[in-house]
Amino acid sequence: MLTVGVLGPLEVQRDGQRVPVPTGKPAELLARLAVDVGRSVRVEVLLDDLWSEPTARNTLQSKVSMLRRALGRDLIRASDDGYLLDLPPDAVDATVATRLAQQSTAARHSGELARCLDQAGEGLRWFRGEPLVDAGLWAAPYRSRLKEVRLQLMEDLVAARVGLGAGSELVGELQDLTRSYPLREGFWAALIIALYRAGRQAEALTAYQQVRRLLIDELGVEPGPELQSIHKDLLQQRVSRAADTDVRRGRPGNLTLPVGLTVGRGEDITAVLEAMHSSRLVSVLGAAGVGKTRLAMLVTDQVRHAAGGVWFVRLDGADGTVPLWQLVAETLHVRVERGALRDRLNGADTVLVIDNCEHLVAPAAALVESLLAEAPGLRVLATSQVPLGLATEVRHQLAPLSHDDSVALFTARAGQTRRQFAIDAQVEGAVDLVCRRLDGLPLAIELAAARVRSLSVHEIARRLDDRFALLTDPTSARSDRHRTLAGAIGWSYDLLFPDDQRALWALACFAGGASLDGILAVLAALDVPAIAAVDSIARLVDRSLLTIDELPGGNVRYRLLDSIRVFTLDRLAESRLAHQAAAGWAEWYATLGRWCEEHVRTRGQLEVLTVVRVERPNIDAVLGWCAEHRPELGLQIADDFGWAWVVLGEGTAAAARIRATQHEDAADEDRFRGHLLAAWLEASAGNVAIAADDLTQARTLLEPDPDERLQAQLAQHEAFVAIQQGDAEHTVAAASSAAAVARRHGSDWDLACSLLLGAYGSIMRGDLDKARTDCEEAMMLLAPIGDPWGLVHGQAIRAAIAQAEHRFDDAARALLDAADTARTSGFAGQAALHRANLARVQHRAGLDEAPTTYKQAIDEAVAVGDGRLAASTRLQLARWHRSRGADGVALELLEQNQRWYLAAGGGDYALLNEALAAAIRSDIGELRAVLARGRAQGNAEVVVHCLDALARLAATSGDPAEASVLLTEADAVAARVAYLLDPVDRTDAVQAWLKLGTTG
Repeated sequence: MLTVGVLGPLEVQRDGQRVPVPTGKPAELLARLAVDVGRSVRVEVLLDDLWSEPTARNTLQSKVSMLRRALGRDLIRASDDGYLLDLPPDAVDATVATRLAQQSTAARHSGELARCLDQAGEGLRWFRGEPLVDAGLWAAPYRSRLKEVRLQLMEDLVAARVGLGAGSELVGELQDLTRSYPLREGFWAALIIALYRAGRQAEALTAYQQVRRLLIDELGVEPGPELQSIHKDLLQQRVSRAADTDVRRGRPGNLTLPVGLTVGRGEDITAVLEAMHSSRLVSVLGAAGVGKTRLAMLVTDQVRHAAGGVWFVRLDGADGTVPLWQLVAETLHVRVERGALRDRLNGADTVLVIDNCEHLVAPAAALVESLLAEAPGLRVLATSQVPLGLATEVRHQLAPLSHDDSVALFTARAGQTRRQFAIDAQVEGAVDLVCRRLDGLPLAIELAAARVRSLSVHEIARRLDDRFALLTDPTSARSDRHRTLAGAIGWSYDLLFPDDQRALWALACFAGGASLDGILAVLAALDVPAIAAVDSIARLVDRSLLTIDELPGGNVRYRLLDSIRVFTLDRLAESRLAHQAAAGWAEWYATLGRWCEEHVRTRGQLEVLTVVRVERPNIDAVLGWCAEHRPELGLQIADDFGWAWVVLGEGTAAAARIRATQHEDAADEDRFRGHLLAAWLEASAGNVAIAADDLTQARTLLEPDPDERLQAQLAQHEAFVAIQQGDAEHTVAAASSAAAVARRHGSDWDLACSLLLGAYGSIMRGDLDKARTDCEEAMMLLAPIGDPWGLVHGQAIRAAIAQAEHRFDDAARALLDAADTARTSGFAGQAALHRANLARVQHRAGLDEAPTTYKQAIDEAVAVGDGRLAASTRLQLARWHRSRGADGVALELLEQNQRWYLAAGGGDYALLNEALAAAIRSDIGELRAVLARGRAQGNAEVVVHCLDALARLAATSGDPAEASVLLTEADAVAARVAYLLDPVDRTDAVQAWLKLGTTG
């Protein structure tokens, strides 16, 4: 399809490939027809617009002929004494941007802020520069209209961001916008709210007075209704410090509303909400089955506006072997590092629901206390049978339902189960008795009501007489869960067929829910055939003894309610088949691990990663069981899941998990694989010394074995570790050795991996021809394999080669492809990194979209908890702003970084950040101090920036000789690191040379 771009230099593409257009009048004619795409433009109008002097019609016809030869005869049609561009409206970028502006404004006014944000952002991405930049005077009204479209999109974008909870992070950008467009009330409205959210109320009020004076002086009008309303709300302190619109789409979090009935909890919901408004830690306490989790879901649905979202962290599958903070990090989809979790929680006000704390009270309390101390914007709602015992904890005791509410719940649930169910005078007394005997516990009532499918209420009441003696036993020393629910669950359990009981046993083995295949595998170990097993599971669902969780893609997982699982594990232990069931459970995960290992390097990788993420609680629990009962099987399972953990970027946590399975009695080859995986994982997290130790362990295990394929695996992992060590020669040598073996044995994936590693090493050595050759061969091998992870890395290496050769268009295409592939593949951290590199390429190429891409990369880095990447990207964005003369915006970004580096204990770019900030502040003393530290550390970038800034100050103060000396030294250092430092970054050097030229 042909497309025409006029939002910048005229650009024509066909199916993504640029089409050359004759320059001069033919190009201007195409632009004129494009702004009225699909509509006939009269010949007289075209002649008047395109030629200042009277011009013959045949001159226009000749230009039309030239366009037809370039674009195709049918695209420029004669019609009604005129010509038209015969393309769909959306084939012209101006039409698309205008439509998106209309849609984003409509979405903004209807409160659909997430949609507004998406549409405004998409609309702005169509602008490549000045609209109709190559056109003549005729384009003035069109150019003005398109500039207005762009401003409308910008206003919608900032309004949506503010409406969705943004605040202080937007202040600098909005101040620039109000300076550039002082009469646009939309920018002022967003700035005033952002200032207020940042705690700068006085400045917000001052901003209102400033825009009011501007409007009166320039236009003779008062501010519009929106600004006046905001001002009034400011004076009355009614502006929300969080998102002020309940926007469901695009909101972060994993909260889902509970399915089923909720009766009699209105007062509890109100009480807990009030407690959450006054306290950052609220615990909902009560007996098992009383409805704590359901209440937490209903409460937090009303605080969904939290900018960082509402996140439900279930502890029912946790057994204490995995740190609880790690479970929280995994739930929030951040890198499994404590610092990353802290950064994520500090990034936006967040609500955590920590569910089912009673079996892990001490670690849960320690986790909550530390998180609240580290993240001032965090609120926690906990559910537990016992308090956490923290001084700041506000406790809400969730009592059983009142008798009337119990009867209402039983009646409603029974009516769902059997439509003909009705309470009459004869049934009323039995229902009353059942509800009283079940102590108002919702779970027990629902279980009892579910039985009306096959039992009368009188029969249910009689069975309770047999099964609930424990509930009235005042001498029992068992926990509340067992005193209040064991009878109800036991009664339901005794009604099950033997195969159904075994189905419960099988389900109880799983720590975090189970797939159907997993359940069938354990049931097979318990001698239940597959056909009978499926029927048993269906009956358990019908009887409300297990729940179904729907996953994306239509898959389902089966999960027991926590109380039922505990009860069932006791019954399984009594059956003396617990070891048999657990062995079947472990063997199932060994089978699943082998499947993952077989498919993780193929186009089935995304399915593998989904499985590994979902099965995390079970994998941890299986490894814990194997450590005690089957250590050699545990090592095999960890090895088989290991590469999936590499692809997921789990780093140190996964390496420790694998090392914990190492056992002297295990096969040497399994131990060898484990150490190789641990080395890769540690190196990917920057722990190269630990990675080297793992390689040493692997090498020791391999020494008696001459198998060259194992030697090649070792060399491949040595190459990766050498990259992290900065050892280009070792990288190339080890990768070449591994590649040679892969060629002999016909292993395409291993060959591709080794070639990519070698290509990276060649880039480090400056051998770009060798890097290109290896990379292209690797990509050719990976294409039919379809490994998304490998393809993303290959694209990144292509981009690195193109950048080094200053082929910025090629680098940008490769990085955009890598970022999009990484994002759609679920590699959020890699997507953020590639997006940041893409922004840097756009920056070096002088493209206007660089700041937008920088900001997107920062948002993506913050979302995955990568504070270091966010900081380094902010630094590059500050460089871009400074090159445009926006020193104030640049300094605000750098100061934000300095606060982060201080809290994080430093970072790779901390000193460079100090140098750039000192340069903007023109602080000679600080520049000299940073220069000395840069020289001591061998940090060439820091040295160049400090010398450039000192040269500028010397030139400005009238010392051209000193300035020249400093610039000469800076140029020499910059030449040595040209691959790192681009001339576009040396703003101070440019200013210094300009000053010297003026004074010389």
